[in-house]
Amino acid sequence: MTKTGKNRLLWAAALTALAVFAAAMAWLHYQQLCSPGGGTDPYTSDLGQHLAFAQNGMIYSLASLLIAPAYALAGRWGIAVLLAAFHLAAVAVFAKGLQAAAPRLPCPARLLASLVVNLAQAVWMPRGGYWYQGTVIGTVYHNTTYIMLAPVALLALFAFYRAWQGMAAKLDLRAWGLYTLLLTLATGFKANFVFAFAPALLLLLIADLVRTRGKNLGQEVLMGCSVLPSIALCLVQANVLFAEAGSGMRLIFTVAFDRHRMLWGPFNEPGVLGLLRSFVFVTAVGLLLGRLAWQSFRYRFSLLVFGVAMAEALLLVESGERLYHANLWWGPFLCYWFLLLASVNAWLRGGAAWRGGARGGHLGLRLAVCGAALAWHIVSGVCFLVMLLQGVSYNVPILTYHLW
Repeated sequence: MTKTGKNRLLWAAALTALAVFAAAMAWLHYQQLCSPGGGTDPYTSDLGQHLAFAQNGMIYSLASLLIAPAYALAGRWGIAVLLAAFHLAAVAVFAKGLQAAAPRLPCPARLLASLVVNLAQAVWMPRGGYWYQGTVIGTVYHNTTYIMLAPVALLALFAFYRAWQGMAAKLDLRAWGLYTLLLTLATGFKANFVFAFAPALLLLLIADLVRTRGKNLGQEVLMGCSVLPSIALCLVQANVLFAEAGSGMRLIFTVAFDRHRMLWGPFNEPGVLGLLRSFVFVTAVGLLLGRLAWQSFRYRFSLLVFGVAMAEALLLVESGERLYHANLWWGPFLCYWFLLLASVNAWLRGGAAWRGGARGGHLGLRLAVCGAALAWHIVSGVCFLVMLLQGVSYNVPILTYHLW
């Protein structure tokens, strides 16, 4: 078969797979909106609640400005198709990110790889029941604002990487402007990204200030100003979300909570085991591939952002009636997705090195272990998605804590 024929076959396979995925997502979200209570049962999805908020005038996210017209235009199917489009956008942006490690891989092959990787969920373990609560995953099927945030936030991260390249010489104002615009747009959908990104950027700027001994102060200040529009937008959102007396952000140890109800609280056994189930692949990459991962700025920064998001989720909660909503954990979900991309890229770079003749340190074996871990996540994710499509609630607890 000629190269052109192979490329056409790849495109056909990629477009077919994406069409099937989009149809599955539309069907899933339509069913979620048709659940008891008109889709307002939080144990089915957040979609119905977000639609109700938008219809009642509670506008705190750009998602509200999109789902209300979609519902008015085509009812539940309008929202379902809209969310399916955002799922496809997330797959496409993730595929763009794979180009950094596999520039020679054809676009349709990257799309297929992106689709497969984005099916990954926390791993299933024998006698562990099935899970959702207590885990951290990158691909979410039940939350409107997160689904819309994900592709925009990843685009903002890519734009930041491009803008940061100019810090060593002269900052490209066009790149800076695009990055600032995308960061603000992402914040408009959900504030969790900038909650983690802004502190990570501050640490990065402090390190650059020390490294350059203050010689790069002007550009550091300009880069720091990029988060100001997002912070202003967060204040607007907070006025809507924390309108009731006594509501706001608190340190988790300063509020009274039931640790068994607080699914994400520290010292919560299901949550701890859920975290262990979540990070098998990324931990394997970080430990086994070493320099192949750590030499990449994108890997180091995604790990930093994820670390900040995890610290915020463990230490901060919303007070008042929103105490048990665990909304601070959307940050680790999203930032884990970034870390997953960086880890997959490190694995792909290792594979390229192995094919190029590198054999030192049992590289092939280390790559195989990481690949097996990723496959474990993907197979588990396919099982989870099938359960969702069959009508099982996303809110599946860990049924038993036994590993074997």
